[in-house]
Amino acid sequence: MKYSLAVKIWQLFIILLAAGLLAYRLQSGETLVAALICALTVLLAGLPLPLFCTSPLVLHRVGRRAEELGVTVRKASKSLALLAEAPKLVICSGTMLTKGEPFIEQLIPEGISQNSLLALAASVANGSSRPLPRLIYDTASDRHLRLQPAIGFNEVPGQGIEAVISRAPVRIGTAAWLKNQDVEISAELLTRADQLALRGKLPYFVSSGKYTRGLIVIEDEITIDTVSSLHRLQRLGLSLLLLSDANKRTVTAMRKQTGIDEARAELTQGEKAREVQLLRTRHAAIAILGDPEQDAEPFAAADLRLAWLPPPAPAQETEADARKIETAADENLAKELSEMPPAENAPAPAAKPKVPADILLPKGDLLALARLRHRAEKAMEIVRQHRLIAAAAYAVLVPLATGLLIPFGLPALSPFLAFCGNVGIAILILLLSLRA
Repeated sequence: MKYSLAVKIWQLFIILLAAGLLAYRLQSGETLVAALICALTVLLAGLPLPLFCTSPLVLHRVGRRAEELGVTVRKASKSLALLAEAPKLVICSGTMLTKGEPFIEQLIPEGISQNSLLALAASVANGSSRPLPRLIYDTASDRHLRLQPAIGFNEVPGQGIEAVISRAPVRIGTAAWLKNQDVEISAELLTRADQLALRGKLPYFVSSGKYTRGLIVIEDEITIDTVSSLHRLQRLGLSLLLLSDANKRTVTAMRKQTGIDEARAELTQGEKAREVQLLRTRHAAIAILGDPEQDAEPFAAADLRLAWLPPPAPAQETEADARKIETAADENLAKELSEMPPAENAPAPAAKPKVPADILLPKGDLLALARLRHRAEKAMEIVRQHRLIAAAAYAVLVPLATGLLIPFGLPALSPFLAFCGNVGIAILILLLSLRA
């Protein structure tokens, strides 16, 4: 039962008790004034002030202390209570566990040169704002490669990106997605991609028209600090689930390296959201760690949303830095593209609403999350103690207010004493909240 519902039930009980006592006293022949005083005493003794004071100050203080860890907590009372109670943490992508400094580890072309493969992929990646496509584009710019103009950019979440270059569709993405688009992939490239995935690397296929042009292999390190932080979260009672759009071999390798409890591979954003909704039917609360923009669907399905703090705004670039560096085009690539059959423009992706995060963590700092979880659990333990104090106080004040204990030699409370007792317990709970 939710605490707010319990408070409402208690308020209703006190009101009904006061009304019933008023009717009983009147039927017993007491005066109206005496009956009203008795009912008023019960109402004052049962005021929910102590119940309202059990958690806000405790959780507010913990939220303020979270700033020492570099963590931003929004709606501290609700967010910290959910963090302390959540039995499972869903991680939306394997990139949330890596160092955050990906690099292109290999270029494996098929039928074209490495520079041609990279330039072809970068021409499409230029239309994306996601980190890995931007890495491809930045690497091509660093190598001073000339990019081809692309139109009809389209991004398929969890699968890849595509655009039209010289009337041919060019795609970067997973093998399954390319096969669904009737793109031919050689057995040699598939075998090579499987071998790389087993080592925890991210192989992306690049195609032009109906033919695969090669592999771009991206690697991002998982640090020892991240692994130890994940183990600490597990010791604090959090079960870890990784939902990834990467292939099964890459996700399996990542699960073995990090020691997380469960992992699901090759999921779209909609499938991730359904996994989260299914978990919510079996657990009280589900926390999720991801990107508020890219993971909007699973974010919206979770109870508690965690994300990395946005990086500081970069200094304004000079005109010279912003100018794209270009060199001569690769003639072989241009010839190959011009011979491809024409293709229709791909539809533009629909804009998705951004779901705000409840807790913002320093980028890659899962240790801060573990410490915050520990503090939230301690805070909720204090809150439970406060609720027991409030319940014990009501167990004394309300029977005294009704006069039921007079036969046992105990006096009945006056309205003033009932009110003072209620307020006194609330003040005591507030003072005890300073322990947090």
